Amino acid sequence: MLLTINDILWGVILTLWVMFVTLYLSKIIAKKTTVYVARKSIHMLGGGVVAVISPYLFSSPLLPIILSYILSGYLIFHRKEGKMLNWFQDTENQGEVYFTFSFGTILLLSWLIMPNFWDPGIKYLYIALLPLFYMAFGDGVTGIIRNYVYKKRIKGLWGSLGMLVVCTVLGYFLLSIYGLISGILATIVERIGKIDDNILVPFVPFVFLLVTVKFF
Repeated sequence: MLLTINDILWGVILTLWVMFVTLYLSKIIAKKTTVYVARKSIHMLGGGVVAVISPYLFSSPLLPIILSYILSGYLIFHRKEGKMLNWFQDTENQGEVYFTFSFGTILLLSWLIMPNFWDPGIKYLYIALLPLFYMAFGDGVTGIIRNYVYKKRIKGLWGSLGMLVVCTVLGYFLLSIYGLISGILATIVERIGKIDDNILVPFVPFVFLLVTVKFF
């Protein structure tokens, strides 16, 4: 089945968790740190946690896909209506919208290309999940390091090094050498990319892993 009662139950629970992180916990983090750190905390504690546990909770990726697009719409609505959630939203950066869009789209494309990928016991699952881990945890770590080392939003060496460690360790552990290479790619495009990190960081490794792991 594409959707079960269990899926709906966990969908409600995880939605409440993401709401707690987004509307309450991140607000506390923003007061103690910065808007930028608050945003990265949402990426890791919200999107990252959901990405890690979803394959063990949902019978298919349908509900995570739907909920990610609903969240994208919610965030866009607040921007269009001038009701910014200003403890993490930035008028000059729509990263949180791109994050939720990429999250759902990576899962959707994976499902269309690899219909049976949603199984923790097979490597194809991590073609989809690793790019989401890079976006949530790798980019999250680099952002937090840069905030505390450089005291401003700047792409510096230490942040990139932190991301490289996180991404290559995750990549090698889950998909061996191709995973390691994909982690290096994620770090490179985050550092030099001209498009938003929440687009490049997941999609470049996704395409690489799809070609190498799935087709070779």
